[in-house]
Amino acid sequence: MDTSSMKFAQLDNVRGNRIRELENELGYAVVALAEETQQAYLSGEKMLRLQAMERELGVTLVAYESASPLQLANPTRDQLQQLEELEKKTGLVLVAYELNCRPHRPLVSERDARPADLSDEQYQRLQAVEAEINLTLMAYEVQK
Repeated sequence: MDTSSMKFAQLDNVRGNRIRELENELGYAVVALAEETQQAYLSGEKMLRLQAMERELGVTLVAYESASPLQLANPTRDQLQQLEELEKKTGLVLVAYELNCRPHRPLVSERDARPADLSDEQYQRLQAVEAEINLTLMAYEVQK
């Protein structure tokens, strides 16, 4: 998981109570994370293109920055040749991606907490609650 595209989740009472129950069960602090999306800043030209598309489709469009840790790669000539040869061999169309190197900022300071060492059973419980409340959960041992 790329936590640079995650933020602390805003929890309703039901989700908050469910996480507190899980914390008591596991004996660890649990942090709820949600994917962070941000509206994109569009240049004048891009805004005009977006408005034209809105008129064409008859809908309102909102542009968001990608939260994906991947971006299209810009391969060298040699790499491109290797990709083309592999495409010929396999009969597949290949698209090259690379990691989007955004600066990583930890959500929880290592000074205050470190990731919990969960047993298989605890990890399964954590995953079950993740599925139940539809959020990513991270368990931490809180330093005292």
